[in-house]
Amino acid sequence: MTTVLAAAPRPLAGTVWTVLLALAAAALALQGLAGRPDPAVLFYSLLPRIVAALVAGFALGLSGAVFQRAFSNPLAEPGLLGISGGGMLALAASLVFAPALWTHGYQLVALGGAGLALCVVLAVAWGPRLSSPVLVLAGVMINLYCAAAYAVLVLFNHDFLVNLLAWQAGSLQQSGWAPSLRLIAEVTAATVLLLLLERPLRLLSLGDGGAASLGLSVRRIKLMLLVAASVLAAVVTAEFGQIGFIGLAAPALARALWRQAQPGLLRAAVTGALLLLFTDQLMRLLSLVAGDLPVGAAAGLLTGPLLILLARRNRSQSEAAPTPAPNLSPRRPARGPVLIAALALALIAVFLFGLFYGRGPEGFGFVTAVDLDIALKWRLPPLLGASGAGFCLALAGLILQRLLRNPLASPDVLGVSHGAGFAMALAFLVLPDSGLGAKLVITTFGAGAALLLVAGFGRPLQFEPTRMLLIGTGLGSTANALLVLALASGGQRGAALLGWFSGITGGIDLASALGACAVGGLSLIATLFYARPIDLIALGNPAASSLGVPIGRTRLAGLGLAALATAAGTVIVGPMSFIGLMVPHFTMLLGFRKTASAAIASGLIGALMMAASEWLGRVLAWPWPLSPGLIAALIGGPWFLWQLRRGGREF
Repeated sequence: MTTVLAAAPRPLAGTVWTVLLALAAAALALQGLAGRPDPAVLFYSLLPRIVAALVAGFALGLSGAVFQRAFSNPLAEPGLLGISGGGMLALAASLVFAPALWTHGYQLVALGGAGLALCVVLAVAWGPRLSSPVLVLAGVMINLYCAAAYAVLVLFNHDFLVNLLAWQAGSLQQSGWAPSLRLIAEVTAATVLLLLLERPLRLLSLGDGGAASLGLSVRRIKLMLLVAASVLAAVVTAEFGQIGFIGLAAPALARALWRQAQPGLLRAAVTGALLLLFTDQLMRLLSLVAGDLPVGAAAGLLTGPLLILLARRNRSQSEAAPTPAPNLSPRRPARGPVLIAALALALIAVFLFGLFYGRGPEGFGFVTAVDLDIALKWRLPPLLGASGAGFCLALAGLILQRLLRNPLASPDVLGVSHGAGFAMALAFLVLPDSGLGAKLVITTFGAGAALLLVAGFGRPLQFEPTRMLLIGTGLGSTANALLVLALASGGQRGAALLGWFSGITGGIDLASALGACAVGGLSLIATLFYARPIDLIALGNPAASSLGVPIGRTRLAGLGLAALATAAGTVIVGPMSFIGLMVPHFTMLLGFRKTASAAIASGLIGALMMAASEWLGRVLAWPWPLSPGLIAALIGGPWFLWQLRRGGREF
């Protein structure tokens, strides 16, 4: 359900703050105008850039507001339904396999990819009411799948696709009025439709059942809303690259400025326009000193602290009710112990098969007694490390989704994996000659620093779920923006970083692999100890408090546990989202409801998927290894979408 602000609306205060933001953005823009006396530069570069920032920010703010209100989720953003991932994959694939498609402009290629991804999401979630939970999970899965496929293309065609990394970071630089005028026409048409649908959008906040009882055609209205909002995000992404955090932050900022749970679509859109103009003009000034800074990455840098500030200031904000999740359980209850035993046996079988059977210079074959030492030296650490990392990340995802009561919660939602990734980026770029052990120590330090920041910001807020999500997302956006800048500007070092960032496990030593497995085992024991309090907290604070559960202390322990497991997994396979986000939903598909049994099943499934993926990544393109995380997303993604389609038919 939508978060409710207890304080009364403050229209005057909201107007004042909006005017101040507009004045700050205008001052930066006027400074640029005053400093560029060349009329041609003013008319064909700076003025179109200002207009592009206003229109793109307006579109992203409006789209983000529609998504967050339609899904009743503060983490919903314009690219949620596969828009950004589809556009990015289409551009990369067309450059590699069909460059002739760029004859009429890359914008059409990106729009085509975004549209195809949206069609797949709608096909998976299609039902009587176009279920919001199923849409969310399908969209997230499509984005992860597209990101995995994109990463595979970049790994094999890095020099050819390196310029796409700059597009991925987002840029509003202009050399004429054509993109801005085209964007104005496209945004105007979608905006008119969304404003006409604002009243039905308010009814959707009552839930699909409540809106249908009032005579609303839920599926038709939701389809129109989401398609129009996705079009807004798609046209901005196609023109300027990924500038996604504006769509996430602008509605949250509008709610804070106007002290309203639903401040209106136009207010969110105007806030987005001013926020992006301010960010872009500030980056333009800084680029005079520090070189070109892409606005997409800069938006992540600036909106991260903004989300943290909003989470800390809204102390009157009441706790959000649990976010619904699709009922994906089979009609017959699963036989828990038997299924867990089957998963354990499958893990052992896959592990031994991957250890003793593989591909070499002479083809596939089993390990002989002569080659046993070589297999134990080169195959055992990656297999063990991938299994331990999968166990840790899947367990962390389950804990976070239960404690924060949000199906979008994943290990990177606390910013821990992004903190580890940024620390590893520094290790690659600043200390390129350091050994793997030193890089792992630096990565662990980055993850620990992110954990301390999350705990420090969250403790005064009693670790309330909605605000913890905003804090974690804010930290993650800042660290991820720094990672994008490192990838876009690191040259050959950036290419080396991309290998770790993609999760290649070939360089893992036995000590690190055993450490990940040990952390996974200890985390499971601690999770079993907290299983009952976690089950009660998942029902809501009132129910848990009435039964004597210390909510703040339990959430702190659970978040710390999830962060520790995330750090151990991230050090091995990089900042990967798929396992931690989707394996808990796999567990639901198998019928596990209680935290204790679900924790064991999630860990085993995560380890099983990563062990199998590590073997596949080793043999598919031998002698060049592929990331097991990417393989898991590419293979597990379609299966999950199929199961999601089957399980969501009744919605």
